[in-house]
Amino acid sequence: MHIYSVIIMGIVKNWCSPKMPESDRLLGLESTSEYRQRWISIRVIYFTGFLVYLAFGVVSTMLWPYLKTLDPEAGKIFLTYVFATPAVVQLVCSPVFGWWNNHLPSIRLPMLFLIVTFIIGHIVYAILQDLPMHRKYMLLFSRALVGLSSVCCTIYRAYISSATTVAERTKTTSYLSLAQTVGLLTGSILQPIFSLLGEEGFRVSDLFRLNMYTVVGWFCTILGCINLILMLPCVFQDCNIAVKEAMKNRTGIVTKDLWNSVEQKNLPIGLMCVAFSLLMLVYGGFQTLLSPIALDQFGWTNEESLFYLGILMTAGALISCILFLVLDPLCKRFSEIGVLVYGAMLALFLSQLLMIPVGTKPITAYIDVNSTTGCPPTQEWCQSIPPVTKIQFTISYTLLCIAFSIGTTLSQAVFSKLLGPRPQGTWMALLTCAGSAARIVGPGSVTAYVIVGTYWTFGASTVLSGIIFLWMWVYRNRLQPSKPDSVEELKVLSSTKQ
Repeated sequence: MHIYSVIIMGIVKNWCSPKMPESDRLLGLESTSEYRQRWISIRVIYFTGFLVYLAFGVVSTMLWPYLKTLDPEAGKIFLTYVFATPAVVQLVCSPVFGWWNNHLPSIRLPMLFLIVTFIIGHIVYAILQDLPMHRKYMLLFSRALVGLSSVCCTIYRAYISSATTVAERTKTTSYLSLAQTVGLLTGSILQPIFSLLGEEGFRVSDLFRLNMYTVVGWFCTILGCINLILMLPCVFQDCNIAVKEAMKNRTGIVTKDLWNSVEQKNLPIGLMCVAFSLLMLVYGGFQTLLSPIALDQFGWTNEESLFYLGILMTAGALISCILFLVLDPLCKRFSEIGVLVYGAMLALFLSQLLMIPVGTKPITAYIDVNSTTGCPPTQEWCQSIPPVTKIQFTISYTLLCIAFSIGTTLSQAVFSKLLGPRPQGTWMALLTCAGSAARIVGPGSVTAYVIVGTYWTFGASTVLSGIIFLWMWVYRNRLQPSKPDSVEELKVLSSTKQ
């Protein structure tokens, strides 16, 4: 027990007081104390990313039963609104906050505002059962507030781009993605634990009810308050080392001149945005199709579907965590662009290609109206299209997890490097909007699957991912980040603007 406590204390000490590597010391960009403060602030950002995704993971499967307790008349159409609202709010508000962030000397003000919004949203979520009326609309309001708070993803992505050197960025982005994935995993683990409280639960001093639904709101509220404290000046301080690195050995140069001296490669920047959006679109669509495919193609019951898909999704999340840890050394061993093109986009293409059914024997639609397993007769394509095999399904999902983990991380890192040391709030808002739009459109793949079947659904995603893979492969040499012009060119540029 003593050994474990020593190990834990060592980890905590290392996180609270990071040591400056000799290679960074030789760069001369910052002192030891500045390095320590910078990495403490980055780790606060890790915690924020963890919290945002934990809040999503712990609520997702509880929303439907919670909505039914709030309003038994509420239908699945209203549930669609509840799920879509956070993504829509994030899509609309991200550009505004990205622009605002670019005009502020620190990200603290928008981050504090968004964290307070996160706290209020979850307090509203926790007290819904005690409200006398309009409960389902207040649930919608609480999810809108949580969606607004998720705009902090734009802010902290922009901050990571300014608070890291070019050499640190891929590793830092990987660890941020790891923190987010661990948040989702933690949320999934907490759901069965919170369910032990049951739907009735108990009242706390006649103030509020604590049950399997409301405890989620109070738990996220407590973590939000901790995050609020961590964003105070005594812990978090803005550090813009990207500009220091770009201006190293360049005296007498105005920062804006440095930004203007870096070529803005619009085509590669747009390509990274398209790749990020495609990954979010395909992954979100496949996630929503997991249960329909398992029920239709394999004839599983609801219980079997929950059990086996739970195992598959947990394994996929663990694969993602491992990839986030090894991505930085992998990119040092191979070209970062090569890992993105072949490890992500090619894997994405193969994952969709593998989901196209092969064979001649069609799926047998169930005839008994009382049956709940097998492909329903209302889906006429079941009579002519062969089923997807379990091996196809498993390999495809594994490749998709690999593609998503590598692709989303590296597309963000390369996107940031292509932009250079200029403020990236608005640009990161564009990336967030692309992801939000994909999250909204992605679940529409269920409609396509029900109407036209697997051939058209996965055939279309195969063609789309194949086109993007070929596009990136052709332009792979142009995806390298730009560098500032020479010192002499910068001095001329500076003098002409005075």
